[in-house]
Amino acid sequence: MSEAGGPLVVLVGPMGVGKSTVGEILAERLGVPYRDTDADIVEAEGRPIAEIFVDEGEAHFRELERQAVRTALAEHPGVLALGGGAVMDDGTRAPPPGCPSSASP
Repeated sequence: MSEAGGPLVVLVGPMGVGKSTVGEILAERLGVPYRDTDADIVEAEGRPIAEIFVDEGEAHFRELERQAVRTALAEHPGVLALGGGAVMDDGTRAPPPGCPSSASP
């Protein structure tokens, strides 16, 4: 578990670059849990991301993603992989309140 209470490592990058593969290996080597926000969304919604995009649109998916990322940042102590498009969204990219990177100098 990280001292700050959030993830020890957060992996970001485009879809298909290996975040999940690297994340699982890194988590195993560090002896911490692995979590993927795309997998969180699929589990919560009970359907694949592509289906969410088709049925509800990108704006709806990005809102689900913002919620999943904020929850994972608050709860997960290990290695966290964000979905490929997560950092392209201003709302997801903004650090949550109380995050050390959002503190004023």
